[in-house]
Amino acid sequence: MKLKPLSLLALLASAILAYPASYTTTELMQREAGATVALLEKLHISKKSIADIDSKEVLKTYCENLDPGKMYFTQGEVDGFITRYGTSLDLYLNRGNLTPAFEIYTLYKNRVNERTTKAVAALDQKIDLNQPGVFPTDRRKGTWPKDQTEADDLWSRRIRLDILSELLGEDRANNRNEPKTKPNHETTAPVITPEKIAEAITRLKKRYEKIRTYVTYDPQEVEELFLNSYSTQYDPHSIFFSQQSLEEFEIAMRNSLCGIGATLADEEGYCTIKEILPGGPLELSGKVKPGDRIIAVGQGENGEMDDIVGLRLTKAIFRIRGKQGTIVRLLVDPAAGGPRQIVNLARDQIKLTGQMASARCFEAPSGNGKITLGVIELPAFYGKNPDGTGSSPTKDVEELIIKLKSMGMTALIMDLRKNGGGLLTEAVDMSGLFIPTGSVLQVRDSEGHIEDYRDQNPKVAWDGPLVILTTKLSASASEIFCGALKDHRRALVVGDTTTHGKGSVQNIIELDRIFKGSDIKSAVKVTIQKWYAPSGSSIQLKGVPADIVVPSVFSVLPVAESDLDRPLAWDSIPPAIVKPDDQPDEGVWLKAKLSDNLINILKEASAKRQAELPEFRTLAHSIDWTRNRQDRKEVSLSLEQRRQERSDDLAFREQVRGELTGFATRAPKVTDVKLEAALKEEKKEGAAWAAKSKRLSRLRDPLEDEDWPDYDIQLQEAVRIAADWSKLLTVAPEVQANAPAPAAINR
Repeated sequence: MKLKPLSLLALLASAILAYPASYTTTELMQREAGATVALLEKLHISKKSIADIDSKEVLKTYCENLDPGKMYFTQGEVDGFITRYGTSLDLYLNRGNLTPAFEIYTLYKNRVNERTTKAVAALDQKIDLNQPGVFPTDRRKGTWPKDQTEADDLWSRRIRLDILSELLGEDRANNRNEPKTKPNHETTAPVITPEKIAEAITRLKKRYEKIRTYVTYDPQEVEELFLNSYSTQYDPHSIFFSQQSLEEFEIAMRNSLCGIGATLADEEGYCTIKEILPGGPLELSGKVKPGDRIIAVGQGENGEMDDIVGLRLTKAIFRIRGKQGTIVRLLVDPAAGGPRQIVNLARDQIKLTGQMASARCFEAPSGNGKITLGVIELPAFYGKNPDGTGSSPTKDVEELIIKLKSMGMTALIMDLRKNGGGLLTEAVDMSGLFIPTGSVLQVRDSEGHIEDYRDQNPKVAWDGPLVILTTKLSASASEIFCGALKDHRRALVVGDTTTHGKGSVQNIIELDRIFKGSDIKSAVKVTIQKWYAPSGSSIQLKGVPADIVVPSVFSVLPVAESDLDRPLAWDSIPPAIVKPDDQPDEGVWLKAKLSDNLINILKEASAKRQAELPEFRTLAHSIDWTRNRQDRKEVSLSLEQRRQERSDDLAFREQVRGELTGFATRAPKVTDVKLEAALKEEKKEGAAWAAKSKRLSRLRDPLEDEDWPDYDIQLQEAVRIAADWSKLLTVAPEVQANAPAPAAINR
């Protein structure tokens, strides 16, 4: 008699029975899971219940969190999980039963062990690195292989990809015999020899074997991964903190252990640098940029480099963080291509002066003369530390404005391009430096209550032309400041099409506050509010749009809120300000007011320059190069083709370097203007430290090397726009409001 094939569900059940789960749900886990569900239902801004959450998506997300590269499960196994648990998952969660999480994890762990054995064995076979083939650049967007045959083919190509990555990312820090006169930047693609191939294979064998250990999670790690697969269905910022994760978070907030000054994320098993914090060791090194991957970590000057590919992010961070002053060594794989390098860092707290505002005074050409313009760079909306040290960015910016005014400043640029946010109160206070009084920010909670944060101080520090320079990296408090001044018609926003687009507020609820008298040390972070500009428009997703677009390379990188999974939607509430045009033209408003006509004049003048000046061709080529890398769906598995691509990238990089060097020779004269606190720090640290801080203060894009020419195309155009506006102030206000054309700006 011919046997009927087993059903998908029966096959999955037999696989799970073959590898029984070794973890069970404890009473503590039951309470944590139940509390997570209840807090999200009660407090989240969306007011969704567990019934509104798609259980199938929760299971799919959990499988993706375990297997982000979709390399271990098959599609049939994932479908089987959904069939087995999809209709009952809400019951499991409400009861705090984590059995589905543990059973799926157990099968995943065993699939990793099986696949690792095959991969290590495959490395002992002859591998042709010159045969054609491709591998997807982002497996997260793909599907799981449909069966083991397809999985074998995927892994065969993955192994070739890993070998090529090792060969083409050869660490120049290991080339001890390089002449000291060799430039810091790579100029030729590496030469591949049989010895180097053998060394790469040896390194990969060690990496693959370590993955077996790395996927051995403790029960609390599995719990956290599973509960976050549920919580992030609400939005990407709502998460469950296990006891270990909460302790790590509190350590970071207290700065009781020191790190490298970066925000890190797990992307397909790689510890990826998402943000470099101002004033931290990583920024001061000048060698690493957002998007770069940390491949290995070494302790001390000579400690062995420990490969961390595949290691859970919390454990990778634990290896990177340590006591202040100790050395950590990172093997970094640049996102823009090029050789890997070992970066030695002394662990340290964020240097206050690295976070603080700084300024420059530009002498820009205007007709036959010069015009004096101020640029204030604010890397973060920082504030005072718990011990009372630190300063207020509002007071710091006011100090710099006073200094710039004494130098004859006629227009001001606030550079917020790498400002990822900070204290909401400082964003409100700083807005007050530029408007007399009025609404700065509106906040709505989950019950629909709206609070209006207003500037109550009529004092204004600067009443002249104001330009705010932004990118997609400008987020949170930066967007509050930017949105308020745009709505008040007080500032012209210049930069990427829009800012980051994070318009939500989170609150951390520690569970021991809910379970009184318990020893529960976990917490849930819940998105409880959204914020809105004075006009009532949500900052969420859309951000603050630019009045004049002068794009950066970050405009084509996936760094915005909209690039996250399941972000909250945009919406609006009633406005908190009257139409700015209805405000009287008196006092500070006479100088500061922006009209649609004036914006159009400045926009047209900028568009003309962007069409004619050669530096914008360089900028466009750099953006296109970055976009093409982002848009690539596949990467070649042919060694010779990859070497040719590397050579082409290097040639392009050198072309851009040469063009920027030429532009820099014709740049306007610039004078540094610093806070008194920064001057004291520089006197203490020395001239070399001051020079290094100055060099590293600018925004760095993926193309840059350590010794990249100091010419900032975006900033230079912002200076020209500010100069145009300043020049137009010589026209009577009633004429300025109706000025006919950009030709009125005589350059």
